[in-house]
Amino acid sequence: MVVNGIRDHDRLDGALNFIVSKARILSVLDRNRVKHFTLRMIVIPVDLNDNDKYEEAMVRAKSIILDGVKDHVVPPIVEKDTTNEMLEALKQLY
Repeated sequence: MVVNGIRDHDRLDGALNFIVSKARILSVLDRNRVKHFTLRMIVIPVDLNDNDKYEEAMVRAKSIILDGVKDHVVPPIVEKDTTNEMLEALKQLY
């Protein structure tokens, strides 16, 4: 099954496939134009219109990251507030 462009067997499983899985996840984030949320901290917009766009993009990016990892990898990253924090947690784990 393919979710967000990442096949089930290509999902991040641990240290052995971290580099390849990270590249695939970043590629899908880039394709969805939300990669910049993951590579650096983004300031939350004050303007309500911009904030809605920010929230929508952040939700999409978080979903892509969560879809790109196996179930046992989800608990340490699911509670992070931003995708940048999620990626940093994955880097520390693997």
